[in-house]
Amino acid sequence: MSNRLDFLDCAKGISITLVVIFHATMALQKHDLADAHYWLLNNFMSPIRMPVFFFISGFLLRRTAKDPNPDAFLRKVVNVAYLFALWSILHLTWRTLSPLASAPAPDRWIMFLVSPSSVLWFIWALAIYFCVARAGRVLPRKAIFSAALFLSLCTYLGVFSFDNYAHANVLTYLPFFLFGTWYSEPLVNSPLLRHPLAFPLSLAVFAVGFALLYKGSFPVLLESASGFLLAMLGVVVGLSTAIFLCGFGTICAIPVFLGRNTLGIYVAHSPIVATLAAGAAAAGPRTMVTQLGVPLVAVAAILLSLGLKLLLEKAGFRWLYRFPVPLTPRPAKALS
Repeated sequence: MSNRLDFLDCAKGISITLVVIFHATMALQKHDLADAHYWLLNNFMSPIRMPVFFFISGFLLRRTAKDPNPDAFLRKVVNVAYLFALWSILHLTWRTLSPLASAPAPDRWIMFLVSPSSVLWFIWALAIYFCVARAGRVLPRKAIFSAALFLSLCTYLGVFSFDNYAHANVLTYLPFFLFGTWYSEPLVNSPLLRHPLAFPLSLAVFAVGFALLYKGSFPVLLESASGFLLAMLGVVVGLSTAIFLCGFGTICAIPVFLGRNTLGIYVAHSPIVATLAAGAAAAGPRTMVTQLGVPLVAVAAILLSLGLKLLLEKAGFRWLYRFPVPLTPRPAKALS
């Protein structure tokens, strides 16, 4: 591993790939073309996919969250809020104009700000998480983190019920982000995570836990709590897997590259996936599409999303991927 952070980029790359695979499975399912085995794969990866993504996002914010100067924090929040609003409008426009999607209700053009209904909920959640993490400068972190754990566990248990999945997800994944922001460095730097047995052992324990949960082996009361614990273990599995892959330079290069370019993939892949799935349903032999459609659509969507970002930025549309006005820090006050 050439850089200590390479494995974090690798883990992010794995996570974004799993996100695209999940959405490709959903898109093909609308055409009755998603093999059941892909749903099993998605279910297996569910406790890894988003917990790892939010954990790493929190880790990358840790210094900004602690910085006494609020400028860096405000720049991040403004940029994230801008990207969420911009791409939400673009997605709503696509849904309105495209024959492949149902037109949104008129109120969605306003309500998306507080009740996102697209894959962009992740960016919306980040803006909220940034503010919660920043609150740790003035409020006791342990109290905030304990409250986040409690709310997440209650959401897993079904104590809280939400009409919008994004609202549930915000509570579900908050502790993973906060753990990444405040308490992650001992885990990230742990030699145990780099032990040769860390990857196979954590994966084996995770697989056993998933099998028991999937088969309904736990009592009903413990089933949701077990899902919460499995997601916590999923972070370790995701990190140890990335470290293992980073031992193979050539293999690791692709997920590391994807991990460093997640934004372009995340914001644009959903309409692309829907278009590719519709095209596959119309053009390909049904059996072949059912068996190979998910990986083919996922890979094509990732490549097209990255290509779109490259073309748009070269054409002068960088404002689609970052706030267009430079947010420069305020000059420090002179000492009297």
